[in-house]
Amino acid sequence: MNTKTAPLAQPEVLTSTTPSRETTEPWLWAAAPDTPLTEDVRPFSGKWIWFTPLSLLDASWTTIRAATQDGLLGYRSKAGTLINTRLKSDDTRRPICVYTRDWRDIDDVQRALTSLRALGIVDVLLYKTDSDTLNGRYGTGASTFVAPAAKPKMVIPLRTREALEHHHAARAQARRAAAARRKAPSPKHT
Repeated sequence: MNTKTAPLAQPEVLTSTTPSRETTEPWLWAAAPDTPLTEDVRPFSGKWIWFTPLSLLDASWTTIRAATQDGLLGYRSKAGTLINTRLKSDDTRRPICVYTRDWRDIDDVQRALTSLRALGIVDVLLYKTDSDTLNGRYGTGASTFVAPAAKPKMVIPLRTREALEHHHAARAQARRAAAARRKAPSPKHT
């Protein structure tokens, strides 16, 4: 979504589902079909984060919410409202987050990015794991993946590549150990 133009979605009537009008909740949520909005524990979930200019917040959320509810993005999304502020944050923007179930599933993370780009979002997008968020990891170096402005492919930082290599090596070792156990003769009882 070009920051100079509004998204393609029709303007929404201003209600409590509009981030700029919400006065009681810091986040507005949307879910894909057959996905509950309630918080659930997903140890490997993460999200693409778009720091949306306030001038585009409501129209952008309308687009992201509809795409999420149509099952075109991740399993859930959320938009920061005007009461959602953090110290040292840019008061002229609010985050819109699109969640995927497993940050290690590169194909799904890339699919969500491709879908966001197809919606017209051309700004820089950052991907962060929920575990990093829960552990208070913010700022420089906190992104698991980065999508440079207008680029359709994500960049994988060194720390993420190392974590993925470790994950894949551990899975390969577990598969080899399981195969060895299946091939080993059973102990005979006398």
